[in-house]
Amino acid sequence: MGGLSQLSEECRAHLEKALETDDPAEKNYHIRAVMQAGCVDEIPEGYGEH
Repeated sequence: MGGLSQLSEECRAHLEKALETDDPAEKNYHIRAVMQAGCVDEIPEGYGEH
């Protein structure tokens, strides 16, 4: 991924909402929406592990 400035407005909005919320379910929703939109080339190793 080239950087946040290269993301679509939709992806940027979802990431900003993910950062603003403390609710893990809502945060997960926004992050998954970005991934499903194809804005992420690959998932970082260890993502989602607690």
